[in-house]
Amino acid sequence: MSNRVPTVADLFARREAEAARRRAEAEAAAASARAERIAYAQKVMAYRLTEEDEARALAKITRAFEAGEREAMLAHFPSSICEDGGRRINNHLVGWQDTLPGAFHDVYVWWERKLKSGGFGFSARVIDYPDGMPGEVGIFITWPEAPGR
Repeated sequence: MSNRVPTVADLFARREAEAARRRAEAEAAAASARAERIAYAQKVMAYRLTEEDEARALAKITRAFEAGEREAMLAHFPSSICEDGGRRINNHLVGWQDTLPGAFHDVYVWWERKLKSGGFGFSARVIDYPDGMPGEVGIFITWPEAPGR
């Protein structure tokens, strides 16, 4: 057991070492998160909707309708995987649907081909804003409050 009294230089060195350790942990976590986003984006771009996916979506829409809801969120994803970071979706700009990545664009095409003529609507919107920036984008199938509206 040492009775040595630390010097100011010792305390500064310890504080700097702790700060360096925290920075390294934060950098490692950020690198891991980036790698996960890249892997997820690649999966989204490669995935194609199946009949089972469509059946699950229709069941979700039916449950929401029967519960008195006006929309069903089918999926959500980070806006960062949109080609423009979600800017067009967030600002409701013309062509926003073309920025939907991979499988999520396929959901739009599925709606356009199979649900639109039945009176259903489609929307995508940013559903959260971490640190004031667009976060997750939700994909929604909508319907009117009453028939004919």
